[in-house]
Amino acid sequence: MKLITVSKNIILVLLSGLITFSVVSCKNKGANNQMSQISKETIKQEIQDYAYPINSVFEITNMLIAIDASYIIGITNNPNNVEKYLTEQSKAYNLGVYTADLAYSTTYNEKADVQRFFKATELLASSLSITSAFDKDLANQIESNMDNKDKLVTLITKMSQDAYSYLNKQGRPELSYIILSGIVIEGLYLTSHLTASTYQNPEIVKVFLFQKEPLLKLEKLMEGTPSELTAKVLADVKSLNAVYAEVEGSNSITQKQITELTNLLDQIRKTN
Repeated sequence: MKLITVSKNIILVLLSGLITFSVVSCKNKGANNQMSQISKETIKQEIQDYAYPINSVFEITNMLIAIDASYIIGITNNPNNVEKYLTEQSKAYNLGVYTADLAYSTTYNEKADVQRFFKATELLASSLSITSAFDKDLANQIESNMDNKDKLVTLITKMSQDAYSYLNKQGRPELSYIILSGIVIEGLYLTSHLTASTYQNPEIVKVFLFQKEPLLKLEKLMEGTPSELTAKVLADVKSLNAVYAEVEGSNSITQKQITELTNLLDQIRKTN
C-alpha cells in the first residue's frame, strides 16, 4: 500500500510539473508571438515613414528625352551659385534643385555638367551635415562610372532616397520635404523651359500632367508637419497646385495654364 501511495504521489508531482511547464511554455510562446507581431508592425511603420514618397526625378528627365527634347545649356541652376546659399532653408531647397539638374545632365550624358552638379550637391549636403547618409565612396563611384549611365542613375537615385530616409530618422522631416520640393519644382522648371519645337509634340502634355501628383503629395506632407522652416516653400508649392487645380480632366492642359506655371516657376527660381 505504501508503494502504491508513493507511486501515486510521484505521478501527481510529474503531472503537476508537466502542466506547469505547458502553461509557462504557452505564455512564453504567446509573449514571443506578441513581440514578433510588434516587431513586424514597427518595421512596417518605419518603411512607411521613411520610404521615398515621390517618383524619381529620372522619370521626368527620361520623359523629356523620349519626346526628343534637346539638352539646353543655361536653364539649369548655375553650380557657381552654391556659395550664395546661407540659410538652412535655401541650402536644402537648392540641394534638391541641383539633384534634379544632376539627373537632367546624367540623362543626356553631359559628363562635365554631371561633375559640376554633383560637386554642388556634395557641398550643400556637407553644409547641412547629411553626408553620413551616403556611401563613403560615393564620390569615387560617381567619378569611376562617368561612362556608365545606368550605374549613375542608380547611384543618384539612391543618394536622394538615402538623404530622405536619413533626415526623417534624425527627426528632421522638414528639411527632407524642402529638398524634395527643390527636386520637383526644378523638374517642372526644366519641363517649362524647353525649345519651342518641343512644344509642338503633343506628348509634352503628359510630362506636365505627370508632375501634378508629386506637388500635391508635398503640400500634404508639409501641412502635416507645419514649420516656419517650410512656410516659404509650402507657399510656392500651393501656388503651383492652384494652377494645376484649374486643369480639367487628366488628359489635357491649356497653353494658358502652361504659361501661368512658367511665370510662377520663374518667380520661384528668382526668390530661391
